[in-house]
Amino acid sequence: MTVALAPAAAAAETQEDSRAEVRDGDVTECEQFGGGILVSVGDGEPVQNVALSYDGGVPVQDAFLSITDVPDDIAVTAIVVKGGASHHVYVPGRSGLARSHPWTDLRAPVTSDGVVPAISHWFACGEEAPSATATTEKRSVPTEPPREDVIGESSSSATPDLPTHTAESATTTSNTAAAPATPTTEEQPPPLAGDDDLASTGFSSGWLAVLGVALLAGGGVLLAATRARRGKAS
Repeated sequence: MTVALAPAAAAAETQEDSRAEVRDGDVTECEQFGGGILVSVGDGEPVQNVALSYDGGVPVQDAFLSITDVPDDIAVTAIVVKGGASHHVYVPGRSGLARSHPWTDLRAPVTSDGVVPAISHWFACGEEAPSATATTEKRSVPTEPPREDVIGESSSSATPDLPTHTAESATTTSNTAAAPATPTTEEQPPPLAGDDDLASTGFSSGWLAVLGVALLAGGGVLLAATRARRGKAS
């Protein structure tokens, strides 16, 4: 029974991983994947810039790798697994690979012999993930509080001051309109004082009348005497 299942298990093991993209050659940098090196494990000393948890992946010893935990503030952009003459590129959220960890049974491409080779080296690329707060702030449009001087200008320009009509003001306006205009008169000189005014001050003009009559009478006598003398002389 075990012998019958062995070929099927071997065939399943040698199938290519559909979650990954197969690329020929070698690669050791994250430039083409975005972000920087989070963890890199190879021939030399492992490099771990982020506290990323994983199982397996020991070079030359393991054929499979599982990444079990990633810090919440880190976004993994790619996982590269090299073995034999080519390498696998796993991108979270693509080709059926889960968007978030864990990512299990990651491996190098199947060799031309139809076997899964031992991992020669692998590395994970990533960058700082935007937090929920940062995302909300980015999506929200900042609004500047209105200035008091701008409000005053806009209010005064937009809405002109209108007179307030009250019962009292209406009454005053109607009374003012109904009142006749007072005619303007030129200032007249004071009247000359009459006889009564002079008498009231103690001055009498009666003697002037007597003097006038006397002068007229004297003139008439003088005129008559002159004519008589002219008659005698002729």
